[in-house]
Amino acid sequence: MEQTMKRLNHKVNPLRENILPFTQPQVYGFLGHAYVRAILENYEECEAWLQNNYIQLYISQHYIDMNEYRLDFLPDLLMIFANVPWLEYHRTDQKSLARLDVDIHHFIIDHIDRGYYCFTYVNDFYIPHTLSYQKYQFTHDIFIFGYDLNRQLYHVAIFDDQRQFSMRELSFEDFDQAYHSETRQDYISMLRKVAPSEYDSYKYDMKIGHYDFDLELMVDMMDDYLHGRNTRERLRLYQNPEDGFYGMDIYKGLHQFFTLLYEDKINLDVRQLHLLWEHKKLMISRILYLQEQGYLEETKSLDAFRKIEKDIHMLRSMLLKYFIVQNKAIITNIIHSLDEIYEVERAAIILLMDDICRKNKLRDYKSTVQAAAEV
Repeated sequence: MEQTMKRLNHKVNPLRENILPFTQPQVYGFLGHAYVRAILENYEECEAWLQNNYIQLYISQHYIDMNEYRLDFLPDLLMIFANVPWLEYHRTDQKSLARLDVDIHHFIIDHIDRGYYCFTYVNDFYIPHTLSYQKYQFTHDIFIFGYDLNRQLYHVAIFDDQRQFSMRELSFEDFDQAYHSETRQDYISMLRKVAPSEYDSYKYDMKIGHYDFDLELMVDMMDDYLHGRNTRERLRLYQNPEDGFYGMDIYKGLHQFFTLLYEDKINLDVRQLHLLWEHKKLMISRILYLQEQGYLEETKSLDAFRKIEKDIHMLRSMLLKYFIVQNKAIITNIIHSLDEIYEVERAAIILLMDDICRKNKLRDYKSTVQAAAEV
């Protein structure tokens, strides 16, 4: 390890320390979203894209068939890295770097110095503060956003042993062991935040570095969410639509999940309620954004979503309690509460769409509300 770092200091002579902008994100239930938002939430020009996204939810039938009710945002974390207009994205793999005799530390530090964040897979057995550290072999992703040569460490983002998204320091030595240990996946992704001034050099090529807020698209996404439409139908040129529960129909999927949990036919998973809670936090943020930008006046939907957010956070806490006490009455209460929240949220979405359409004359809002009410 010491010889490696001597070569590093001699060959590339980088900055002694470099930490790229990275903040605690609003969404962290799945790391793919957390990494992206932890970068973009630092920049005002990215707000429009963030607000136009993270509206639709879905539970994939693919995961249901594997007995997992995986609730996620759409676009999901598997699509999002290569489809963010503010991120320049490259990818390679460990085998390619090894064949070319590229030192991984040279590679990572050189990319950080050029503004690239690095994402790769490691064996968490060697990563301190993870659940599997020194206990069992486990392949997991890690995100590197800085380094310190004086202290011989990287600044990384992980899910820690408290099941929290956290930013940690990781020694070069520990990273070496984790990186060179056998893992089930070995690709390496590099992401760079593109500055607005770079847009002209990209707009005829990769079309990154620019995104204007689209109010009509936001209303369309809310409409998809309200009516449980499969938004992937809009992307049929690129991929076949995936079956599952979409929009507010995810409450049906959650009802199935908690019924199976009550019957001891599925493993406990808190991520569904956590992500549902994050979705409501973002809806509150979205309403405030619309008001700040002049697209929306005072609306009763804001108070409604604030109550929904608090109620779902309470359900999340109840589920964590169930993990300890195993009282089936808790699951029964969660099921009944979700049924009630469904009705409240449906009314809140209709009201919000009504207020947006009325203020901005986007469409016949009366027809919109009437159509929604007839579902």
